[in-house]
Amino acid sequence: MIKEPLISIIIPVYKVEKYLGQCMQKVLSQTYGNLEIILVDDGSPDSCGQMCEDFAEKDSRVVVIHRENGGLSEARNTGLDAAGGEYVAFIDSDDYVSDYYIGNLYKALNGLDAQMAVSCYEAVYDQTPPKTCAAAVKDSEIHLGSPKECLKRICYQNSGIEISAWGKLYHRSLFSDIRYPRGLLYEDIPVTPQLLHRCSRIAVIPNVDYYYRQRRESIRSNSFHPQKLVAVENTRELMEFINAAYPEIQLAGECRYFSTVSNILFHIDSSEYQDVRRKLWAEICKYRRDILKDPEGRKKARIAAVISYFGYDFMKFAFGVMNAMGGKSH
Repeated sequence: MIKEPLISIIIPVYKVEKYLGQCMQKVLSQTYGNLEIILVDDGSPDSCGQMCEDFAEKDSRVVVIHRENGGLSEARNTGLDAAGGEYVAFIDSDDYVSDYYIGNLYKALNGLDAQMAVSCYEAVYDQTPPKTCAAAVKDSEIHLGSPKECLKRICYQNSGIEISAWGKLYHRSLFSDIRYPRGLLYEDIPVTPQLLHRCSRIAVIPNVDYYYRQRRESIRSNSFHPQKLVAVENTRELMEFINAAYPEIQLAGECRYFSTVSNILFHIDSSEYQDVRRKLWAEICKYRRDILKDPEGRKKARIAAVISYFGYDFMKFAFGVMNAMGGKSH
């Protein structure tokens, strides 16, 4: 019998004592057994460090690394440097996964001899169970995708695939000279496209095996802060990368950029950021026509583009209404 390859799951841990137990319960119950579970305690000031040690004492697959606080990117990079697996996956410690998360991804990747496997996610809220039911992936559901297809689906944000590090299984070699940027929010945006671009074969499955928790104290809180402008810059670079490498899906890149600019712009309430507001509004006006002429464009982006012709104040009001109806944006 061929032994399953070792898969390293990297889990950064910081101020999540309320959620870490559920996260680890699901990780330890994976149907795929040959795991190295790397808990990176990023200087958490609560009881997370001890909780990590307790998990390691109970299960020999768990490895704990304690480090000074450096942020999510540095914690992930620390895990990557320590990983001994042939494949790596990520889970954020305030989220959780189905029992099939790793097993489904590995079956898809191995079956198609791919360098990466991608599955879907569901946004969940505290005290609310997921709407989807987890199951083992069927052979007929495994699809051979391409970097272009995956980037297109990511940009349109309507297919359950996200740009985040999680929700994917990677061959370790993809990270040979790539690490997450230090000290920035939205650290996935510049990295995931590079990893996809390196792949000649990507396995894609429809299974929803990752549950992305929406919580008020998240680092992506809806209130505006200048650091969030990194999202605009990173998404602009994503758009430019797509224009150069995959010009056939240029409109998809513009749609993602337009959505990001809209999301950041209409969370600016303080008059302190008038210059930022004017610059972002100019970007809305620059790209709205392209968004409208894209028949595949994200519905919410197309509606926003139409509304933008009624002016900034009306669009801000409408954006608030749409967000209230649709929940948080990721």
